Amino acid sequence: MSKKSLIEKLENMPSDRKAMLNRLKRVEGQLRGIQRMIIEDKPCHDILLQLSAARKAMQNACIAILKNYMKSCIEESNIPNLEEMEKLIGTLIEIAPPASCTNEEEYKEQ
Repeated sequence: MSKKSLIEKLENMPSDRKAMLNRLKRVEGQLRGIQRMIIEDKPCHDILLQLSAARKAMQNACIAILKNYMKSCIEESNIPNLEEMEKLIGTLIEIAPPASCTNEEEYKEQ
């Protein structure tokens, strides 16, 4: 059995997974930009704003992955695995936005 090349896997990947990879690549770019800001001795305020934006982007990526996983779990099974659902709920609680983030629309923007 031959292994598919990474390029073949990427080409044949479902669109939702491609979108997630693109989202993570944008976050990766944000983090590189923050590193560059530190090297260039940019103002602390600007760096912190960019770190906050990257954090929100990562949280949203986590939520999107979790939503897709939950959707597929429910669609694949008439009777959801309760133990698995408990793990998912625990994960949702862990990645929930901080209590200080009161404006839901602001949180969803990133």
